[in-house]
Amino acid sequence: MKIILLVFLIGTTFARDESFFAQLRNSDFGKTIIQTLQVQLSQEHTADTVVHLLKQMKDDLNNEQRVEDDEINGQLKTCQDASSAATAVLTIAKERKATSEERLPLLQQEQNDKKQQLFDKQGEEQRNLDRISVLQEARNVQRQEFEQRRDELVGLVSALQEAKKILSQGIGALKKNNFVELKNHHQNFLKYYPNKKGFHSMVEVLLSVLQEENTQENAAQKVVKIIDTLVDSIFQVQKEEMKADDARELDFLTQKERLLLANRRLSGSVADLNAANERIGQKILEIKNDIAIQDSIIFNKSTEQADWDQTCNDTEKAHRLQTEQRNAQLAIIVECIDIFETRFDMETKSYIQRLRF
Repeated sequence: MKIILLVFLIGTTFARDESFFAQLRNSDFGKTIIQTLQVQLSQEHTADTVVHLLKQMKDDLNNEQRVEDDEINGQLKTCQDASSAATAVLTIAKERKATSEERLPLLQQEQNDKKQQLFDKQGEEQRNLDRISVLQEARNVQRQEFEQRRDELVGLVSALQEAKKILSQGIGALKKNNFVELKNHHQNFLKYYPNKKGFHSMVEVLLSVLQEENTQENAAQKVVKIIDTLVDSIFQVQKEEMKADDARELDFLTQKERLLLANRRLSGSVADLNAANERIGQKILEIKNDIAIQDSIIFNKSTEQADWDQTCNDTEKAHRLQTEQRNAQLAIIVECIDIFETRFDMETKSYIQRLRF
């Protein structure tokens, strides 16, 4: 029974080994192993020699794996470091962009505020100029009225003095032609100053008084005194009106100077606002340029990072596949070593030599 079991196990093992060698024909490395074994066996090398060769092939594969592991680790470190560097730059660029985008609306609002302030100051400046124009126009009207009134008063004084002269020519021997000359002078005055009704009425009364019988000389003297009083009154009126006009002129100049002073201050404020607006505009332009630059950096570094990550993944994947392939080759060699060390016999040798591709 034991012999039968042993024969069965030997047969089973041999069948498994045949299947193993038959499957080696399905791969290039397997074909290389079979060809190597066939060469060794054809040269009548012992199993130990074959095992030694197989172990050397195993050592060579392990050495290749170690060398490749070191190279791949170096390559992975290089691309990982490059990816990390790109990530660091990318992080900084995103932070700078976020900071700039946060500042941009604040600066734009500040610029709008400055523009509104500038608009308000310029509007105030224009309103002051309009006020000055209104004041100037009103003052021109006042001057015209004052000059007209002054001319009228000068005319009144001149007329009264002329009347006094006529009366004074012959108070002692007043003749009829004196009255005629005085009446003519009155008519001329009426022609130039038709609106002075009160004064004309007074002159009419004076003329009536002068024409009364037996009283002409006394009346003339009284009229001359009245004329002197009137002239003094007119001079006083002129003086008061000149003082009033001087006060109006001073008030006009004061208001005008106040508005001009306000505009000088406004001009300084406008200049400051223009300069501030220019500075803010420059900052906005710089921030927009910086955002564009950071966008470019983000795009480039994102692409670079993705490329390095892909390189790392491809390198790692290729290394993994190569390692799996090498491990499969090592498994074949280990299995061959096991066969030649533990159960190599003539049947196995014969089977290997008969294998064809």
